[in-house]
Amino acid sequence: MIGRQSLALRMMAFALGASLIALVAAGLIISTLLRNFVVDTFETNLNATMVALMANTQFDETAGRLSLDASVADPRFERPLSGWYWQIADADQVLIGSGSLWTATLGLGVGEPDGSVDRRIMEGPQSEALLVLERNFTAPGGTSRLRVSVAMPQDLIESEIARMVWPLVLSLSLLGLGLSLAIVIQVVLGLRPLRQVERDLKRIEAGELDILPNARHAELVPLVTQINSLLTHSRTTVERARTHVGNLAHGLKTPLSGLDALLRRVRLHAADRRELEALSGSMNRMISQHLRRARSAATVGLAGARTPVGEAIGELLPVFRGIYAEKGLNIAFEADIAVIFAGERDDLDEMLGNLIDNGAKWAKSTVRITAAPCDSGEIAITVSDDGPGMAEDEFKLVTQRGHRLDESLPGSGLGLAIVSDLVALYGGSLTFSRSALGGVEARLILQGALQAGVT
Repeated sequence: MIGRQSLALRMMAFALGASLIALVAAGLIISTLLRNFVVDTFETNLNATMVALMANTQFDETAGRLSLDASVADPRFERPLSGWYWQIADADQVLIGSGSLWTATLGLGVGEPDGSVDRRIMEGPQSEALLVLERNFTAPGGTSRLRVSVAMPQDLIESEIARMVWPLVLSLSLLGLGLSLAIVIQVVLGLRPLRQVERDLKRIEAGELDILPNARHAELVPLVTQINSLLTHSRTTVERARTHVGNLAHGLKTPLSGLDALLRRVRLHAADRRELEALSGSMNRMISQHLRRARSAATVGLAGARTPVGEAIGELLPVFRGIYAEKGLNIAFEADIAVIFAGERDDLDEMLGNLIDNGAKWAKSTVRITAAPCDSGEIAITVSDDGPGMAEDEFKLVTQRGHRLDESLPGSGLGLAIVSDLVALYGGSLTFSRSALGGVEARLILQGALQAGVT
């Protein structure tokens, strides 16, 4: 069931693809929200530091300089070149800054005191990336505009984001694996009823069931109903064809029987009588052959038709041993118990009977019959004899209707032609070659059937 056009693979691929897209989209959205949360948290802290600096800064008129009433409590702003910096500057110089800056600055410049917070990324004293928040203000007691700047390492923000995102990636990966497993299980369980229908169809083919059991799932009820309807219609058609063929046989045989009876009563010259009797016999044989072929054509491919080959051969051998008792033939056979013919018993008997009869006619002392399964699901039946054999160019002639290689032997020449017709109806093959016994080997390839109980 698994392949390029597999319904299960298509369902799983679609579900897995949709789940993957959903997980990736969810991951991107959640990671963006987490990033914004982390950045907002750090910016809130920086903004609080900036507000504290603004609140504690005033202009000392006596000293004529800017003063800070209280230092920033965070020790990171005092550790040299820590990446955490603050400064207050005017348009010309830095008026006051954190101990961590040493001689470095966060830049100069003052804009309009509109109270808005500016955000920028700049290169720090150690060439590190810094996130800088800035705001313009006027210190109490002073008249000039000042600019307060607070900075922190950008790498710290990125590492914090990564610390929060990796658990998210792991969680989404585990969720994806769980969803994948659930999808596979769902598809397998969902298609299990179809596999049961497949097994039931094989049981019908093996002759264990006549129709499919009632479906337990609403979605399969129409399918099972239609299949059962087709099976019933097929069997009805076959039975009707068999009845028609039987009626036709009776309608043809009765006038021919009357003609034979009339020939026995009418006074005719011996030559004329023999000619008419030969014509009547030929008509009988031709009618029998075509009626047999019509019956076979009506049953070929019928679900449930199966015949054990070994059993059929075993029942035919006593008949031919009796017919050719005077020749003292050793007619032996070897058949695998697993060899089952997917067809009617009468048709198999017809094919085997003609092949065994042909081999027994030509055999000197031995006829050997084998039957074995092939790897392709077909079966191979061989009939070999130790007769005089044939030339290579004669192998193709033996199945021609009415062709006889030796007119001294009894027969009409129709037997192998009948076998050839039946083999063609069943889609098999019939070939002749040199036998290991020295005579001719007929090799019959037919469609095999499963043993009962095998699924």
